[in-house]
Amino acid sequence: MTSAQMPQAGSTRRERRRLEVSRRVLEAAETLFVEKGFDETTVAEICEAADVAYGTFFNHFPAKSDLLLALGERAVADISAELNALSSRPGRIGDALILLFEGFAERLQSVSPGERALAARVESLAFTEAGEDRDHGYHGAFVAFIRDSVAAGRVRADVPAETLADVLASAYAAMGLSWVHMPEFPVLPRARAMAGLLGETLSPPDPGTSAGSGT
Repeated sequence: MTSAQMPQAGSTRRERRRLEVSRRVLEAAETLFVEKGFDETTVAEICEAADVAYGTFFNHFPAKSDLLLALGERAVADISAELNALSSRPGRIGDALILLFEGFAERLQSVSPGERALAARVESLAFTEAGEDRDHGYHGAFVAFIRDSVAAGRVRADVPAETLADVLASAYAAMGLSWVHMPEFPVLPRARAMAGLLGETLSPPDPGTSAGSGT
């Protein structure tokens, strides 16, 4: 190994270590937020649970609220991965949207009260302090999904992909917000209805129907 390669290898090890510590802190914080609440959890308690020094915490997260932003970024990454998997799945767009919306609804139904409260805090902070990168990442995941689906011939090509992504991303976010703020929100029935409506909206027009409508 050359001397030029040594710093690169060391940097990789340091980066792996940094990511591991960040992950451990975030997981410990999430557990405590669910159990005790965000406001009731101290940085010292998070450090103790994650087995890191108090000062180390601030090398990774400038403030406790940055943990909420990190949880939001992780949620966006999970959505992006799910959309990417659905875009490569064969079948009609309606079938993919049923999997997307019903899967989301079923996950929401299974959470504890503490997890619901934490989701509300993450959503609240996302609207006030999340940077443009997070917004672009969320919307961009839906744009990529729509473009892939247009290329596969299962989403209409007569409407810009960005517009269709706006509709889909907004509906997905609205369902989560309704669930957060309305305790009795019937999330699963609404998810099914939303998936059905969006499936019809996004599907390519039937050539026979279009031709017939002009007569």
